[in-house]
Amino acid sequence: MRNPYFILLFATAVVLSQAQAPTPPPQTARQALIEMFLSKSPDAFIKHLPAVASRTLIRKGDTSATSMVQKISTIGQQLTAQGHTETFDLGPTLLTSEQEEGRQKVRTEVIVERDNLMGESEEIELSIHVYRDGAPDFLPVIPRLIFSMTQEKEIWRLTEATLAAHVPLTDPDYLLGIRKQEDETNESMASARISMIASAEARYASNHPDLGYACNLADLFGKGESTAGQASEYYASDFAADESSGYHFSLTNCVGTPASKFRVIAVPTEQDSGMKTFCADESGTVRFEVNGKGATCLSRGQPVGTSGFSGTD
Repeated sequence: MRNPYFILLFATAVVLSQAQAPTPPPQTARQALIEMFLSKSPDAFIKHLPAVASRTLIRKGDTSATSMVQKISTIGQQLTAQGHTETFDLGPTLLTSEQEEGRQKVRTEVIVERDNLMGESEEIELSIHVYRDGAPDFLPVIPRLIFSMTQEKEIWRLTEATLAAHVPLTDPDYLLGIRKQEDETNESMASARISMIASAEARYASNHPDLGYACNLADLFGKGESTAGQASEYYASDFAADESSGYHFSLTNCVGTPASKFRVIAVPTEQDSGMKTFCADESGTVRFEVNGKGATCLSRGQPVGTSGFSGTD
């Protein structure tokens, strides 16, 4: 005969064990968004699409090569495959990803700028920030992603996605970053133009042994001259000007008849800009000097291509 006390004790233990196992909380819109883009399951993205989108955009037999939806669904998988990725269900950070690009360590952070829950709808706004070796990587336009989610039958579905461009024109650091990027572009263009002028001088002296080097940009790039196989008129309009892209160009020191020397210097039009000065002479070597005035560029400047400046920074 079974002991009734044992049966009662066993039944009580079962009831208590069931009471102590809480039902997991329902998935949040944020968790659904993470699952949608970062899950390794190929069906996770489709699970959170509206039914009308699934019926219209997904066909039987579609693959990532033939379906736009399938391509989007693999974005998160590609991100996680490139490096270490971590997601957060709570807090100001949604995702961090770390990877190496050459010798640089690149960290990407997805920040939650806004998370508004309105009944069965929720709007999540995200911003993307990139750091290289711990320093912020300047982005001329800060991307913002706005995801609108709606709960249908206890499943959060993505009903709308908006890509916005955030340009904070009152942020001093952002404005300095814009200026720095523009200055670096102008420096690269000035360096390339100095190299072009030095090459044109060598060709001009070879084609005009009675004259030697030219001391006028219009003579180098004017009608009748050609550079690198291009039409001379094109180069006349682009390279014969004394000023271009924030720099003043001067061609001097044409010594002798025929001229056996020349000196070309590019000086920033704004002297306090902090941009580099570039120069070259008959040696053909392009040099640069930081915060230089031009007079000492040839004697003290470093050759372009050294650790200080590559010409394409």
